[in-house]
Amino acid sequence: MEIQQLKHLLAAVETGNLLKAADKSFISQSGLSRSIKSLETRLGVPLLIRGPKGVEPTVYGLSVLRRAQIILNEVDKSVDEVRAIRQARVGEVKLGITQNYAGYLVPDLLNDIHRERPGIRFTIMADGFVELLEMVKTEVIDFAFGLIGQIHRSDGIVIEPLREHRSRVFCGRGHPLAQGGTATLQDLHSAQWAMLNSGGVQRGFGIFFESRGMSVPLQVIKTNNIDLIRHLIDDSNLLTVLPSEVVDREVQAGSIVPLDCETPVAQTRVGLFYRDGSLLTPQAELVLDRFRNL
Repeated sequence: MEIQQLKHLLAAVETGNLLKAADKSFISQSGLSRSIKSLETRLGVPLLIRGPKGVEPTVYGLSVLRRAQIILNEVDKSVDEVRAIRQARVGEVKLGITQNYAGYLVPDLLNDIHRERPGIRFTIMADGFVELLEMVKTEVIDFAFGLIGQIHRSDGIVIEPLREHRSRVFCGRGHPLAQGGTATLQDLHSAQWAMLNSGGVQRGFGIFFESRGMSVPLQVIKTNNIDLIRHLIDDSNLLTVLPSEVVDREVQAGSIVPLDCETPVAQTRVGLFYRDGSLLTPQAELVLDRFRNL
């Protein structure tokens, strides 16, 4: 049973005339007759009663027509759905973000996409660079975005840097260093810190002090949550290192103060990582491009 045969049968019953049905179907009358006859032969029953005044369905034809309309409706829906997927209006995107972006930058981007394309669904994994890299390799997620750590072997993964995050040292307004707004290297070494616990940040933080012949300062807090760090340093004597745009609102309000000093982990790379040569859906490509245009 073919789709075209069902369409020809439906047209014949709707018009009650094979010639009119043929015109409606953009086929010759003989071609339409052969199509319906082939369907009758396939089913082994007559589907139309042919008379001098036209055609009408048999009891078998009525049964087939009830199902045919449902089938044709589902076919139309499938075609519409494929077109919507191709146009990136519906579908699912599975992506990963390094944990520090769960409360920064990414939520605004996803909200913008949702307003424009409400038919797109997201599955989002927040984890460390190494863990997300493995998810990309095993195709658990389509791609990932965030801080780029060290990678020894690509294993078919494309690392696409998008920008350099420039960071500064920050403290709360009640910190002893806040009034002067400056800090010496010794001030940084003797301070207590709240820091991001990603591998790249931790390595950079340690190298900064060790390369100057100093021990690594005490990190009272290590976390993957930038929001937590922002709240902690607002009302404590802890220092932290964060990208300036992450705390711009708090700096403008005066609750967090940037210090004029050398900065441990002053630069971090941010970007995308995905499988080399992988076939991404139009939805995933759309979201990738939005990250590139941030």
